Amino acid sequence: MMDNTEEEDKLATQQLPDDKPAPVMNDDGAFSPGWFTRFEELQPYAATLSKFQRPEALAKSYAHLEKMKGYPDTADAARMAAFRTAVGLPATAEGFMMERPQDTPDELWNEELVKQLSGVAYEYGVPPKALAALAERYTSEGRRFLERCQLENAEAVARADAELQRTWGPAYERNMDTITAFLNTMGERAGINMQALVENPALRANPDFARLLLEMAGLMDEAPMHTGAKPDQKGEAHRIAHDPTHPLHEAYMRTSHPQHRYANEQYDRLAFGRKL
Repeated sequence: MMDNTEEEDKLATQQLPDDKPAPVMNDDGAFSPGWFTRFEELQPYAATLSKFQRPEALAKSYAHLEKMKGYPDTADAARMAAFRTAVGLPATAEGFMMERPQDTPDELWNEELVKQLSGVAYEYGVPPKALAALAERYTSEGRRFLERCQLENAEAVARADAELQRTWGPAYERNMDTITAFLNTMGERAGINMQALVENPALRANPDFARLLLEMAGLMDEAPMHTGAKPDQKGEAHRIAHDPTHPLHEAYMRTSHPQHRYANEQYDRLAFGRKL
């Protein structure tokens, strides 16, 4: 009886021709098609490795990659251009332009500065995604900074108003109306939007500025400023009584207005020459 053990072992160690892995190289020294599939760790790089037909081409590419390690000197224009191509960066500065992040306040976005930063990113080979991330981080921090400033300004204005209320007591509202009327008159004469100045927290937060304006308003009442010609006092009185745009018109016409007495005194002074 024939012993089949030796024969079975021989068959177990044999591989059919179709099961043989493809050789890495052909007889002519070129890579065989799909040579890299023999190595599991190379699968993620299949698309790149399939471009190389011969070992010397792969070696040359690797040598070039070694040479390109690290950011090239910006003074070496040729190498920097090759670096941009190798890592897939835009070839022109326009390709690095940052987009304005959503909800970015106007105070934080400077188009001229953006152009300059985009030029720097192009010069040094900074990836556009990194530039966009930096812009997003900058604007996010900037928004928080503006919010803190607005809160601090509001608190400073509230402290200033509280101090004036303590100092002026019941005269607070009357004095503030006097200041408003004075600023409106000055703004009208100078052609200036006084509202923007009045709302400026740098001024509103300083109670001394309000006190100064009140004193100036008092001086104007005592000695109206001249503009080269004699003031038309009766014309000014007529405006108080009939011109709705005059700063004192509403106070003059409405007896319940906190500044009614002041407006009435100014009218009498201008219309009849009465001393206050």
